Amino acid sequence: MSKLVVIIQCDTVQQRCCGYNCTHAFYSREGKFAGYPEDTHYMSFTCGGCSGGALTVKLENLAKRLRRFKEEGQEICVHLSTCMVSDNSHKPPCPHLDYIQKILAKKKLTNIVHGTYISKTATRRREEGIYKKFE
Repeated sequence: MSKLVVIIQCDTVQQRCCGYNCTHAFYSREGKFAGYPEDTHYMSFTCGGCSGGALTVKLENLAKRLRRFKEEGQEICVHLSTCMVSDNSHKPPCPHLDYIQKILAKKKLTNIVHGTYISKTATRRREEGIYKKFE
């Protein structure tokens, strides 16, 4: 069975962040992506905007596509991007994080990882107390 990593990125942040660092971290198997097998597939999309309600439609579309391509049994791991779950240069953590996690649970997506890529600058700023610690 193959594995699919789905990165959900903040819709607001995505308007000014291309997601390159998260993608690079995945393909380099760095940080939160360390240990994924070579045959792991990757995709990303946004939460759909505040409050994250549009995520339900996107997840339903994903489930439909997986059924169509007979990959329904594929193991899915959802990464909530660092821009959603931590204090960073873009914004504070998502105020709708609990709601988004409830949507994922309702869709039976329970393998959830908080975070993707963490820059050296953000790490330094956390150590200096400028940003809250990443959890």
